[in-house]
Amino acid sequence: MGNPLFAKKKEVVAPSGDETVEEKASSPLKVLIIDDETEVHRVTDLTLKRFRFDGKKIQFLHAYSGKEAMEIFDTETDIALALVDVVMETDHAGLDVVHYVRKDLQNNACRLVLRTGQPGQAPEHEVIERYDINDYKEKTELTSQKLKTLMYTGLRSYRDISTIENHRKGLRQVIESTTKMLQTHSLNDFASAVLKEIMNLLQLDSSAIYCSTFPQEGSGAKERAVLAATGSLADIKESSAPLVPDDVDTCFKEVLATKKSQHFDNGYVFYTCTDKGYENLLFIETKGALTDSQKEFLEIYCINVSLVYENLMISEEIKGTQSDILHLLGNLAEQRSSESNSHSLRTAELSYELARRAGLGVDDAETIRRLAPICDIGKITLPDSVLQSEENLSAEQMALLKNHPNVGAALLSKSDKPMMKKAAQACQTFHEQWDGEGYPNQLSGETIPVSARIISLAAEFDRMTSGTDNSAAMSKDEVLSQLSAQKGAKFDPTLSDLMIEDIDFFWSIRENFPD
Repeated sequence: MGNPLFAKKKEVVAPSGDETVEEKASSPLKVLIIDDETEVHRVTDLTLKRFRFDGKKIQFLHAYSGKEAMEIFDTETDIALALVDVVMETDHAGLDVVHYVRKDLQNNACRLVLRTGQPGQAPEHEVIERYDINDYKEKTELTSQKLKTLMYTGLRSYRDISTIENHRKGLRQVIESTTKMLQTHSLNDFASAVLKEIMNLLQLDSSAIYCSTFPQEGSGAKERAVLAATGSLADIKESSAPLVPDDVDTCFKEVLATKKSQHFDNGYVFYTCTDKGYENLLFIETKGALTDSQKEFLEIYCINVSLVYENLMISEEIKGTQSDILHLLGNLAEQRSSESNSHSLRTAELSYELARRAGLGVDDAETIRRLAPICDIGKITLPDSVLQSEENLSAEQMALLKNHPNVGAALLSKSDKPMMKKAAQACQTFHEQWDGEGYPNQLSGETIPVSARIISLAAEFDRMTSGTDNSAAMSKDEVLSQLSAQKGAKFDPTLSDLMIEDIDFFWSIRENFPD
């Protein structure tokens, strides 16, 4: 019998939309030919040698038995179309392949077309009813043109299914990425996370910049800052706007002028503005145009980004206000004592650095930094006679001194805010000592909260290095001697060792924050 692929029929011109698209620099589409006849493979290859779909070449894979086909499906997960002979090593080998692909591998994307030269072995109506196939063809009816038509319809179907699946995955990725954004606690962390998730979302290995513009206090001018950058642009992170490459800066200026997101030849810039006037610019360098689905996902994602950004700005403002209040209260207490003017500021910095060296995370260390200025707020209730000298006090005066942490804690605990609750705890335990000789409750060791242990050591270190109205500043050797002497007595020995080991660094904080 003559090969039907060479049958002399008038060929219908194939749809031009697929054949005339300029070939793109992308991976070829994979088509698997499953047949035990070598001639079928050879003729199919020859007929479809110049075939293109959506500008993509076709990569033909070959299997000469059902078993070999299954092995190929195991390793090649992105086969677009398979032409499956029914009768090979067994009368139902091709049907076994279909069952394996659909049921065992759960591969519902690949288009499966049965080609049989023995239709009686597998009647069409029974096969279509029982098996999840996409077409059924007798080999005798497959002319060259019909084979091409089969390729077009099968690959179009695969393309559409893949598009739907990519949309599903993309939307899930948008949701997951937005969740990660919500887990960040600072603007810098947020900006870095944005860039990372954008690259994951678009599956791009390129450069990006995240900028924010904000109104300057006292003027109508706006300042622009680079919050995060990646790829070839990573060096400009946290730099001023003039260091942004000229081509990117031009894009930013145009977007700021139009107040709209725009696509440029060198990339994409997303624009959003918060109610408070903060304008956010996200530049993503792209090689070639983004696909429609990438643009869609990017728009959805960036809308979520802008909402998270605004919430973070509100959170940052609340934290800033809270810190200001704590510092003001700390300064109020400082004015009643003999400590130097910047004591609370230095204590806060020392506490943060000591907390980080003790293994606490950034968030916990930052909390301790904010608690430090207010730990001794109870002293504002003490009379000058007690504040000016803690020695030779009467029993009544000593009782006042030992109770002032409780007074401060009671004041702070009136607030139901978590930060103020932590402040109340630190205030009440600030004067406790590692050996249990402190006050007001004679706590010892690790029963004293780590925040109080850290701040207490930091505050005493600053008093030793800065001096008070009643005592002169100590030399570095004198400070080291005192730290060693009080280690395990007044202070946590582990924290004391950390400070002793890095004494030069902690000493430099005194110099960086003079009175």
